[in-house]
Amino acid sequence: MNFPKRNIRAISRAIIAVIVIVIIIIAAGGAYLAFSKSSSTTTSTSSSSSSSSQSSSVPPASSTSSSSSSSVPPVSSSSSSSTPSTSSSSSSTGTSSGGQELVVDEGSAPSSEDPAVAIDNNGLETAQNTHVPLTFCANPSCTTLIPVLATSWNESTSGLTYTFNLRSGVYYSNNDPFNAYVVWYNVYRDLIINQPADFIFYAYMNASGVTVGDVNSLNNAQNSPGTNSTLLSIMQSSTGYHAVTVVNATEVQFHLTNAFVAFLQSIDTAPWVFVDPYVVQQHGGVVANTPNSYMSVNGTMVGNGPYVMQSYVPNQYSMMVANPHYWAQSMTSNLVLEPAKIHTVLINYKTDELTRTEDLQTGKSQASIVSFNDINSTVTACKNCYIPNTGTSGSMEWINIDSLKAPTNNTLVRQAMIEAINVSQIQSVVYDGYAQKVIGPMPSIFNYYNSSIQPLPYNVTNAKKLLAQAGYPNGQGFPTITLDWYTSAYASLVVQIVKQDLAQIGINVQTQEVSQATMVTIQATPGQNASAADMVMINWTYYPDFSAYEFIVDSALGAFGNFHNQTILNLIYKSNTELSPTARAQDISQITSDLVQQAGFIWLGQDLDVFDPGAGIGPTIWNHCASGMWYNTAFNGVDFNNVTITGSCT
Repeated sequence: MNFPKRNIRAISRAIIAVIVIVIIIIAAGGAYLAFSKSSSTTTSTSSSSSSSSQSSSVPPASSTSSSSSSSVPPVSSSSSSSTPSTSSSSSSTGTSSGGQELVVDEGSAPSSEDPAVAIDNNGLETAQNTHVPLTFCANPSCTTLIPVLATSWNESTSGLTYTFNLRSGVYYSNNDPFNAYVVWYNVYRDLIINQPADFIFYAYMNASGVTVGDVNSLNNAQNSPGTNSTLLSIMQSSTGYHAVTVVNATEVQFHLTNAFVAFLQSIDTAPWVFVDPYVVQQHGGVVANTPNSYMSVNGTMVGNGPYVMQSYVPNQYSMMVANPHYWAQSMTSNLVLEPAKIHTVLINYKTDELTRTEDLQTGKSQASIVSFNDINSTVTACKNCYIPNTGTSGSMEWINIDSLKAPTNNTLVRQAMIEAINVSQIQSVVYDGYAQKVIGPMPSIFNYYNSSIQPLPYNVTNAKKLLAQAGYPNGQGFPTITLDWYTSAYASLVVQIVKQDLAQIGINVQTQEVSQATMVTIQATPGQNASAADMVMINWTYYPDFSAYEFIVDSALGAFGNFHNQTILNLIYKSNTELSPTARAQDISQITSDLVQQAGFIWLGQDLDVFDPGAGIGPTIWNHCASGMWYNTAFNGVDFNNVTITGSCT
């Protein structure tokens, strides 16, 4: 995904929506135990913070094996240098050396290993396992938070200032310290490099008052300004619109340009994690509007999380190992921070679904991502496999209809198209029952979702009447329209059904399968352009709040280019700053209701039981030997420190 620079309100970027898109981000996302985990409780001074255990039944498959905790396997020693080693392997599949191993097959590879740049599910997955955030969601709606790198936090009455107290004794796998100066560096680094993943910072911050040179001057293994009084003065400044103020080494403040009611939900995953500044500075530092090429490949080799990357071969595999210098090795009561139970996690990136399925069935992998339409057949064929019943995810699936150019800029035409499509059939046949009815743009499990608002009904007879009212009786005179979709087996079936259903009312559809890179361009194309697709199939996941899904709605927000309504847009802006829960609920309900009437979106469903670190392909099927997975509603995949292997995986 490539976004141009943008201001606070207009996000002039195109966001890849082949994430469920994750971005587990960033999410930040709500989390709960999928099964076989005991509950724990932690508190902060400002938020009731607890994590709840949730048992899980299993969809049609054999019963699960019981989970048991195991100690961390022996790990090899590691150099304390801030320069990590990189892999020179060229094999297509990684091989671990010693210790317990979990092998996972995924259908797509990370676009970057830099947590500040990663925006696809796969890159976010490795980022969240190697770097931890300030806080994390304790439940799917993120109504309570777990302290992670922060021990407590508070919010000003204006909603413009947030103060965080940080843990002491936190350090990276190379022994460099984490502190408030590191937080300052990372936020400004993200603002300055201005990559697609960093768009969330511009929703409520700016980089004024801090230069590239200021950021690059934090350049020592102590991650401290030391005797640089000029840098310390800049870090401690709270004048103007400084985004970050360092109060002291363990206290930091964030200053928002505008109240953003979901700020705490938005900071719970990458890019709101914190790389070691000294590693960045040793390898090119910070350059405005430019990713760091070293970090793009090696950004997870040094981290402060339960895992570190041992070797990464782009487009082939990632191999993470238990962090040998993990500062939270004894912290077993915090689900985010508890140490790894499995020494090695090997993620193979295999685009061929048959290979992923065969690996699972033959025991070469303990988990594989499988297309929705192949779920039940795969689970049936693999007698020792199952899908954790983690419930409703934060993943939305839909088709955009271009409302900005003819012929689909006619509301009657769009209403006719929606009523002609049998969404229930798509959910049953294509998604194998792993998607449920939803009225977008927000998933049903989050606060302020209004279940009383219903979509336009499936009614072919009325669809024909609406099309005739629009001036196209039986489709006469209606030009062929286009439907673009990102390469995947289940998406091809969706577009086939959509094409057949629209043909019933006289609308001919030309479908086009495109690559992920091409999809980025398509989504960025303004709907009024002649080259814009008439329909685009998309999916999306982000942190658990309406504000994370509003990007779906309007082209002015920069994610997708084919819908705009100023009245709805104004309500979106208002809802982001509305501190009254009652008023915000009313705003969101009005937005949802208006979108139904405007008929710009065919809501295909909300995915079930999906970790989805695989570019919108489908859920992960697991071997019964793996249990204790920690489900996350955002878009970053699995927190592997919560996975246990028990018994044989054959």
